[in-house]
Amino acid sequence: MPLHPDNPSLLATLVRHYEDLVDHVRRRFSSRGFARDVVHDLCLQLLERPARTTAVHPLAFLRRASVYRAIDRQRADAAHANTVVSMEEVPDLRSHDVDGAHHVHLMQQVERLRVAIEQLPPRCRQVFLLHRLHDMPQEEIAHALGISRNMVAQHVMRAMKSLRPVLDSPESTHEPRVIVIPATATATGALDGRII
Repeated sequence: MPLHPDNPSLLATLVRHYEDLVDHVRRRFSSRGFARDVVHDLCLQLLERPARTTAVHPLAFLRRASVYRAIDRQRADAAHANTVVSMEEVPDLRSHDVDGAHHVHLMQQVERLRVAIEQLPPRCRQVFLLHRLHDMPQEEIAHALGISRNMVAQHVMRAMKSLRPVLDSPESTHEPRVIVIPATATATGALDGRII
C-alpha cells in the first residue's frame, strides 16, 4: 500500500462507509446478512491487526478487501458444508437397549476406579485429575503447582501405573478400555464424571 499521510485510516473509512461496503458486497453476493458478516469480519481484522501504512484510496481498498473476504468466506462455508454430515447419516453409537447387567458392571467398574483414584497420594491425584480430567497441559500444571514438568510427568505415570490393575482386572475384560472418572470429585481430589 502506498503511503499517503493525509488520508483517514482504514478503520475510520470503514466506519464512515459501513453501509456502502455492505451494499457493495450484497450486490455481488446477493445476501445482506452475508454482506454484513463479511464487513464485520473485515472490521475485526482491522481492529486486531491495524494497517501499518495508509492507502491512497482507502474506500477502494476496503471494497476490494471486502470482496476478497467474501470469496474466502464462501469457500470456507462450502468446505464446511462438505465436511458436515447430516444426523441421519451418523450411526447411533449408544445402545438404547442396554441390559441391567451391563449397567451394573459399568457402575462397579466406575466405583473401583473412583476408589483407586482416591487412594493416590494427594499431589499425584491432583496432577492426574488436572491433566486427564481438565485437559491441562503438563507445562501449565507445573507452573500452577510450582513443580517441574518432569515431576508432573512422573505423577501422571505413577497414577496410570496405579490405575492399570483396576483397568486390566478380569471384571473389566469384556468392556472397552476407557477410564471413567466418577461424578464425585474435583481437581483438588474429587472427580466429576468424564471419560478419559
